[in-house]
Amino acid sequence: MVADADKRIIELEQQVKILIDASRQSDLVRKRYQDSLSILKQKDYEIKISKEMIEKDLYMLKKMQQELVEKEKMAALGTLVAGVAHEVNTPLGVAVTSITACSEEIRSLKRLYELEELSESDMETFLETASESAQIVRESLKQAARLIHSFKKISVDQNIDDVRQIDVYEYLQDIIRTFSNQLKKTRINVELKCSQGMIVKTYPGSLAQILSNLLINAINHAYNPNQQGKVIIQVNLDGNRLYILFMDDGNGTDDELKAQAFQPFVTTGRDKGGSGLGLNIVYNLVTQRFGGQIKLESQKGEGSKFFITLVVEVPG
Repeated sequence: MVADADKRIIELEQQVKILIDASRQSDLVRKRYQDSLSILKQKDYEIKISKEMIEKDLYMLKKMQQELVEKEKMAALGTLVAGVAHEVNTPLGVAVTSITACSEEIRSLKRLYELEELSESDMETFLETASESAQIVRESLKQAARLIHSFKKISVDQNIDDVRQIDVYEYLQDIIRTFSNQLKKTRINVELKCSQGMIVKTYPGSLAQILSNLLINAINHAYNPNQQGKVIIQVNLDGNRLYILFMDDGNGTDDELKAQAFQPFVTTGRDKGGSGLGLNIVYNLVTQRFGGQIKLESQKGEGSKFFITLVVEVPG
């Protein structure tokens, strides 16, 4: 009889131990879920902040577009704004979409938790989805940042054209990058031949406007619609002289138009909205701003070559 009682006590003690262990496990699981929910709430807050920042960037970009178009001195750059905005809106749109979807997943997970229906598989699925979304957002924002950085640097330089030190190769690459959207609509390739690490002190805004106007001129006038072409920009530095050869393999021009190319209001594209001021601006910047020279060589059907010499300062 005593033995049966002892056995029963032992069994009860084991059951109590099992219940205590189960209670501890339950408390541990609940704590983990609470920690996870806290993390999710923090992530949701961070995502909302990121979304607000992206929307603010979009607003600032549109505002920048309006300001640039209104400034006559930035007329050449103004033609690029719509294209750059389109390029930036694409990765930002992807980022906003991913963040919105992730926010929906968080709300769904929160509902499951509140209903005490959240399973481990639900949590694992969400974490995997959130990780993929974060990667997409990160890459999209990096791409947008690169485009905005290039565009902002060029636009600011043209608005406040002070002398400063630049890496010629990197700066010209930034200028070309702002034309990516326009070039996508053509069959024209642009190749830059310039040594890296070529450091000079100069007027970067004026340099940007010179190259921008030449690129606009090539895109709008050098080729027929859907005509394949290649633009080469070759840059060399000799002493305090920066030599730029800008050449295309387009339609070229006749001797009469070539002789008037740098005169104001001379254009072959007035029916397309051309003002005839692009090359005149280039001429004035080269000769007056940089104290340099520019020469055009072109023949009908054989493309055009602009030989440009700019006076710059070499540090050290």
